Amino acid sequence: MTAFLAILIIAVVVSVVGYPLLRPSAAMLTIPFGPITALEDRKFQLYADIRELGFDYRMDKLEEADYEVEVEQLKSEAIGVVQQIEELRSQTPRAPADLEAEIAAYREKLDNSRKDDLGTTARRFCAECGSTVDTDDRFCAACGKELGPS
Repeated sequence: MTAFLAILIIAVVVSVVGYPLLRPSAAMLTIPFGPITALEDRKFQLYADIRELGFDYRMDKLEEADYEVEVEQLKSEAIGVVQQIEELRSQTPRAPADLEAEIAAYREKLDNSRKDDLGTTARRFCAECGSTVDTDDRFCAACGKELGPS
């Protein structure tokens, strides 16, 4: 019975001591750093700087003219940051259908630019393997050989 109690106590101590080492760190649980997060951090830093400047002015560490100039600079920077945040938040990601339509239009435009006077796609052949290649290709897609000028 005492051996069982000793093993139980050791297991409890090991689990209590080892838990902080085995659990996921706080850094892994945070939200990824993005442009809005960076701007939010900058906004809060500017607000803190404005408060600190006001405290320094009230403690007579700054002249009134210097205080007003610095506060106006910080306020204008804070306004710019808030506008950037609002602009980023107002942007909605494009829907997959819109993106697919844009890709299809680009491919059609690319295909039309490759057509010759007869309306057929201009192609040539690789001298190494004989596969067809576009006129603007620099390397053969099949064998990798560098193609000469068209």
